Amino acid sequence: MYEPFFGLDSSPFGLTPNPRFLFRSSVHHEILSLLLYGVTTSKGVMLLLGDVGTGKTTLCRALLRELPAEAESVLVLNPHLSETELVGAILDDLGLERRGSTRGELMTVLSQHLLAAGGEGKTVVVVIDEAQQMSVGALEQVRILSTLEAPDRKLLQIVLAGQPELEAKLARPDLRQLNQRVGIRSRLRPLSERETFRYVEHRLRAAGLAGSLPFTWAATARVHRYSRGVPRVINLVCDRALSTAFAGRKRNVDVDTVKAAIRSVEGRPLARWARRVAAVAAVTVMAAVGTTLGLQWTWRPGWFVSHASNSVLAAVAPPAAPTRAPMPQTSSAPDPGSAPVTARVAALSPAPPAVPLDAPRRLLAELIALWITHSPPQSAVAEWPALADGAVDIASVADRYRLTATRLPWITAGELRAIGLPALLELDGVPEPSVLLLRRIADDTVTLVDGTGAERRVQLEELDSKLAHAVVWVLWRNIDQLPVDGARPLTRDTVFTVALRLHKLGYLASPLPRLYDARLEEAVRAFQRSTALPADGILGPRTTLALSRVVAGGVAPSISGQPSR
Repeated sequence: MYEPFFGLDSSPFGLTPNPRFLFRSSVHHEILSLLLYGVTTSKGVMLLLGDVGTGKTTLCRALLRELPAEAESVLVLNPHLSETELVGAILDDLGLERRGSTRGELMTVLSQHLLAAGGEGKTVVVVIDEAQQMSVGALEQVRILSTLEAPDRKLLQIVLAGQPELEAKLARPDLRQLNQRVGIRSRLRPLSERETFRYVEHRLRAAGLAGSLPFTWAATARVHRYSRGVPRVINLVCDRALSTAFAGRKRNVDVDTVKAAIRSVEGRPLARWARRVAAVAAVTVMAAVGTTLGLQWTWRPGWFVSHASNSVLAAVAPPAAPTRAPMPQTSSAPDPGSAPVTARVAALSPAPPAVPLDAPRRLLAELIALWITHSPPQSAVAEWPALADGAVDIASVADRYRLTATRLPWITAGELRAIGLPALLELDGVPEPSVLLLRRIADDTVTLVDGTGAERRVQLEELDSKLAHAVVWVLWRNIDQLPVDGARPLTRDTVFTVALRLHKLGYLASPLPRLYDARLEEAVRAFQRSTALPADGILGPRTTLALSRVVAGGVAPSISGQPSR
């Protein structure tokens, strides 16, 4: 909504990879040139490595756009394909008919096409994203594909894009032949402070900005310091900062605006004066925009907060009339545990016309019921602590049921599937925001439950796009009292507890360490790989939650519908 206000013709900081917004730092330019050189000189297998959010997918799409006109290209976005499925996906993307169903039959079709294309001087390029998640069998199939050669050239150019653990995976003895075939290795790194300034300006100019930049120098420096130069985080903070400035009718984004945006991104409640000013400004602006465009917009500071100050907490029943910006009134919904619900399936977009006022409490009660095997009484739900604006203190509520509430910023649908626990999703939407319960992920189909009890099924890819501007809350049982917020260091006892858990699961041999040494880090990586989490060797919130689910076994609810182990 802020685009017209700042003279933009599109959103400058979207999280969906878009080659139009590719910022070519010196590293990006060098890597793109190197990959194009590898394709044109028939290097065969090439690696593009980079940490989460550094722009690998965007760079891959830019590479495909800049291929020679005679090149044929394939982009594989699903790294979980089997050997046969991988070959079939390549055939499908090339528009070739599958003659047969076995891997050998499909390989014959592909080989014939590659020979014909090579005879016509054409190059065939296959780019596989998130390749660190590929199975050993699928990577071995990549090696087999790389052996398809003519006397003077390789018939298939393959780019494996993935996180740094991909390189470690290729170092395995059973993948050494593929590792030896890698002709080019390139690495993306986070942006420097100077590059962050240029990146922000580039995105704004690409989105149509003609005048001066809205971000002050100090504000952009604050963005860089917080994001550490990771483009995905830069986009998230800058998008929220522009929204905050627009709500306050501010043409410039200063340091205070960026700080407020960071608090919003992290889910921390604003100071009381800031909440009051933001609420008044946002409601005024939205009302003006709605009147002008004939639309009804809803503004909200958040349905849930975590451990708000006691001075602003109040036991508030779900109000009969909205205390946020105007929302259509709805009748009180029945308690989720006492009344049967007839499930119906609807698409995630468009959103339902309104979120019932008691939807957050209903869905939180349903999530808690998955852990305690019965629904909290409606009288107890009505007395859950909340702020004056109705935002429920989810951490305090979770404490009552011996659960821990953890907020997960910048999470993907794939990571939620890897964690495997039900979650509450606060999705920003038009004309109304949505509060949904993530109940199940089967294959690539996601089952969500809305505030009325209705089920909605969407594809994993669609949910992933919605999570770009979402707040995700997970409840779990922290029986080992592990730190998940980074505020507490890992003590020797905590390290030993983690080591013991990993030892019992078969990831770590005796003797067990009391310091976070290289052995424990590798054990954490092994566990992360087994759950399809980024294998960085760090015991962060995502890994801690996944570990707690596996340790809990069948006691913990699972979104897979299968036992946790």
